[in-house]
Amino acid sequence: MNILVAILIIIIFILIIYLFLLKKEIKRISYNLDEILSIDSNKTLHGEFSNKELNELLLKINKMITYVRHKKLDLERKNNSLKKEITNITHDLRTPLTSSLGYIDLILKSNLSKEEQERELKIVENRLLRLEELINSFFEFSIITTDNKKIDMEQTNLVAVVEECISHYYDDFTREKRKVVFVNDIKKYNILSNAEILKRIIDNLISNSLKHSNRDLIIKLSKKNDIRLSFENDIVDTNIDIEHIFDEFYTSDISRTKGNTGLGLAIAKEFTEMLGGNISANKLKNKLIIKISFNQ
Repeated sequence: MNILVAILIIIIFILIIYLFLLKKEIKRISYNLDEILSIDSNKTLHGEFSNKELNELLLKINKMITYVRHKKLDLERKNNSLKKEITNITHDLRTPLTSSLGYIDLILKSNLSKEEQERELKIVENRLLRLEELINSFFEFSIITTDNKKIDMEQTNLVAVVEECISHYYDDFTREKRKVVFVNDIKKYNILSNAEILKRIIDNLISNSLKHSNRDLIIKLSKKNDIRLSFENDIVDTNIDIEHIFDEFYTSDISRTKGNTGLGLAIAKEFTEMLGGNISANKLKNKLIIKISFNQ
């Protein structure tokens, strides 16, 4: 009986020590966690007490710390990018507006002939149309990134959509002594899609080539396991950052001089993904190749 009591006392004593050490370990972990959360460091929690459940908890907490740390870095990057792009957007909007006001002031204060006034008013009109285009791009992008409406899908002739979009830019390319070449062995190919959104994707990609290239645009349609459209053109600025080319408001130096917000490819990416497709970009020497694909 005395032996049994002694054993129980020893067990209770060991449990008291164990609980004391466990409580001490929890306090140490809590202190370290507060320190990690209060300072910017790469530290993680580690255990000094052998306990399976506690070690599993530490592992999960460390995963959460790493996740929060990555989210914080990503948020900081986006905030810095947003500050920079607000400056760029302000510049893009201000440029055509300031220019228009300057021409209007010239018309009002100068003794211009009727022909000269019409010429200056035409310039003002072009500047204001550019401003309208920029504002519409910002509005459109904000809509597609926040609207979760269901998209109506129907059988759509992809070949006809591409040809229609090309025809819209015929005069623009011809004016610059350039052309759009559509390489396609398929006369008609239907895919389950949304015709209007599909047009916006192709329109943005053609427009991007018109603005940032000085050569012909080659569009290729191919069908393997999926349906693929590629847009290939020479680029003026070979320093384009392929990894960020689809980012919101991404612009290269040449884009800045042309007053481009960089929204075109971001919108194309958003629309492509809304239709269940994929879009990618590749740079081969002085050529930019953008590919979109849809599973069938």
